[in-house]
This record gives sequence, C-alpha cells and structure tokens, in this order.
Amino acid sequence: MGFLKQLDVENFKSWRGKQTIGPFKRFNCIIGTNGSGKSNVMDALGFVMGERAVNLRVKHTRDLIHGAHIGKPSSTFASVSMIYCGDNNEEMIFSRRISGDSSEYRVNGKQVTLAKYTGELEKIGIVVKAKNCLVYQGAVESIAMMNAKERTKMFERISSSGELSAEYDAKLAALQKAKEDTQFHFNRKKAATAEKKQVFKDKTEAEKYQALVDEHRENKLQLTLFQLFHNEKKIDAQSESLRDMQDAAAQQKNSLDVYEQTVKAQKKDHGRMNRELQQLEKEIRLSHRQCILTGSVFKIKKIK
Repeated sequence: MGFLKQLDVENFKSWRGKQTIGPFKRFNCIIGTNGSGKSNVMDALGFVMGERAVNLRVKHTRDLIHGAHIGKPSSTFASVSMIYCGDNNEEMIFSRRISGDSSEYRVNGKQVTLAKYTGELEKIGIVVKAKNCLVYQGAVESIAMMNAKERTKMFERISSSGELSAEYDAKLAALQKAKEDTQFHFNRKKAATAEKKQVFKDKTEAEKYQALVDEHRENKLQLTLFQLFHNEKKIDAQSESLRDMQDAAAQQKNSLDVYEQTVKAQKKDHGRMNRELQQLEKEIRLSHRQCILTGSVFKIKKIK
C-alpha cells in the first residue's frame, strides 16, 4: 500500500511563502494546541485532493490564499503539492494551484483537466466524492447518525459503485428482461413440449386409426373377394344348370315341334275327316230326301 510522503504548500492559508511538511512515515500523528494549524494541514490535503472550497471552511476558493481571510492576501495565488509513494516506491506528484477562483491541476508537472486529475487520484484509491481518505470533524458522528440507506449511499460513493448505478440499473433491467425472456422461452418450450406430446398422441391415435382403416379395407376386400369367389362358383353352377335347362328346353322344344307337327297333321286329317263327314252327312240327307220323295211318289202312284 502506498503512502503520503510529503506536502509542499505555498501561500496556502496560514503558510506564507513556500513551506515543506514532511517527509512523512507510513504512520504519522500531528498534534498541537488550538490554533496551531492542525486543521490547515487537513485543509491542505483536502485541497490537493480536489475538495471544494465549502469543505475547506471558506466561502470562496480565493479565500484560501494566505491573508485573504482578513482582506490582505500576500499573493495572487496559492498552491499545494502532494508527493505520493506507491508500492514499488514510484513517486507521483499531484499539484493544485489557485489564482482567484480558478484552479489549475498538474500530475507529475503536467497540466491536466480536473477529470483526468481525479481519475489519477482514483487509481491510487483516493475518491474525492466519496471522502474515503479524509475524515473531518463531526464526520464520525454524522456517519453514526446515518440510516441504512444513507450508509449505503456513502459506501457507494467510497467504492465508486454509485458511478456505476446507471450501468447497474441498465444491467439489472437487462437481467430482468433476460429472466423474462428466459421465462417466456421456457413457457414457450413448455407449451411446445406439451403440444409435441399432444401431437405425438394425436399422431399415434391417427396411426392406430389408419391401421384400423387399412385393416378394415383389407378385410372388406377379402370379404368382397370371398363373396365374389362364391358368387362366381354359384354363377358357374347356375350357368351349368341353365345350360342343362336350356338343353332340356331345347329338347322339349324339339319334342314340342314334333308334337305340333303331329297336331297340325292330325288337325289337317281331322279337318279332312270333318269335311268328309259333312259331305257324307250331306249325301245322307240328300239320300234321305230322295227316299222320302220317292216314297211319296210311290204313294201318289198307288193312290192313283
């Protein structure tokens, strides 16, 4: 862990001209009577660490110049330089100089912006906004009086996590969205799984139904073929019987033709015989008349 090695102040508050405080050890204690300047050492540290004037017990930054608080500034500027010794004994010099109400910041003699300056301080663990290095009078009591939410904010300032709150909120929102998306996709997967099971069940039932339909069709075909086979057998048998009946009918027809010819011949003979009979009867009647006529004549002759 690094440590503060030395402070160089010039025209800062109670120090007129350029003064050197230090070098310091890793652990130091500053003691003295009231008004001896102990708090000014604290203010010098706060000043070089980028604290605002309100935290250095003055209204304006220009009031930090030696003698300005009584209206008799000894110079037009004031400056404080801090020599920081790192873990590898590498030294860094942080300097802040004020002229009027404007400030100038330097790191290792190179002028930089306030953002760059505070950034370099944060690299060695000094976070100005978090006040994690300097504990002012009354600060311990104020911390003790903080509620949980205020302490949390203080810890966030000290750890600089507060600067990441926007990123944290964004990532938290992204995480929440990811959870919602995960739940959504899980629900979709669950629904798809259930639908897949239902589709598989429907497919199984459809396959069973189709198998039954195919079996029914096959059985119906077999039945039809069986019926057709037996119908063909019946047709063959009936055709044979029909042929026999046709043959018998043909024979009967032939016999009938013979009978008809015989009947015709007999009718013809019968007609002829009737005609002969009629002729004979006619002759008999004629003979009978002649006999009657002859007898009458005979009688007439006899009478005569």
